[in-house]
Amino acid sequence: MPPPSDPGKKETDQLRGRILDLIGGGRRTPADILKTLVPPLSRGAVQSALRDLVADGELAYTHEHGRTFLEPSFDRAVRVARRIVLAPPGRTVSPQPGDVVIRIRPGASFGGGRHPTTRLALRAIEEVLSRTDIAAAAAGGRVLDIGTGTGVLAIAAVLLGLGGGVGLDIDPCAVAEARENVRLNGLEGKIEITDRPLALVDRPFLLIAANLRLPTLAGLAQRLETLTAEGGGVVLSGIRVEECDELLSAYSRSFECVWRAEEFEWAGIALKRR
Repeated sequence: MPPPSDPGKKETDQLRGRILDLIGGGRRTPADILKTLVPPLSRGAVQSALRDLVADGELAYTHEHGRTFLEPSFDRAVRVARRIVLAPPGRTVSPQPGDVVIRIRPGASFGGGRHPTTRLALRAIEEVLSRTDIAAAAAGGRVLDIGTGTGVLAIAAVLLGLGGGVGLDIDPCAVAEARENVRLNGLEGKIEITDRPLALVDRPFLLIAANLRLPTLAGLAQRLETLTAEGGGVVLSGIRVEECDELLSAYSRSFECVWRAEEFEWAGIALKRR
């Protein structure tokens, strides 16, 4: 068997492209990337390409629960769903037809796109709003984003067609950052960011999104039944794969699951109100 090959410049560019395609809008461990590409390529060639991609700002290392991951650097535009591209302010973006570009200023709040649960929630929103029965009512519908963080979920829903919405958060820092992101995307007249308690929200919404942990999401089930318009959707993320069945059981009385996806140990689901 011939030894693994070291690529030339053309092959190096192709290797960089393969690595970026492999990671996509998600993340991979360095070991997983090496396992996929070696052989036929040499370990040294793949490691060199990874170092170059990090140095060029294409990829970034992140650390979670003692594990190291490589993921797209959010210092540039990153596609996180079929139509959704996240980009920092001031960065040039070349969108494809039908794309939605969301400008998110880096800050302290959760929801910048780096975590799988944010990406799963964005994919779920895109999925829900692509359904013909919901899309037909989208222009007159509104989104409620519970625990809005950066405001990215509410912003995505409105840019994908909803008429407006509300983002709730009890963290003053999140409220300030979400309002700034709403302004960056030109949606001040459509999205309200507030620290108002959920208990004081009483109008129905065509779409509700919540990227929170299981106990909180399960506890919201009865409240979301009353706040979701008939035929509307609920997007839930922030749960681990093994927690999905428990969460679906909590919502089974009034909702049916229409979409489910996983990224590593995390899962996201989309529900439809019966």
